[in-house]
Amino acid sequence: MTTDEQWLINTAAQHEKDAVSYEKAAFFAALQTFVAQQAERREQLEAEIDGRSWNHEQW
Repeated sequence: MTTDEQWLINTAAQHEKDAVSYEKAAFFAALQTFVAQQAERREQLEAEIDGRSWNHEQW
């Protein structure tokens, strides 16, 4: 996870804690989940690209 992604998750968590309505708290909770899932997908795709580039059978 990059520092930007971690910052966004931490900021969303703080906003969720400070939210005065359920809708806003739910939005920030969903945002945290979304960013974490996107970070995981990005890391998986980076690993896939790395793996494919080192596959000598596809050169």
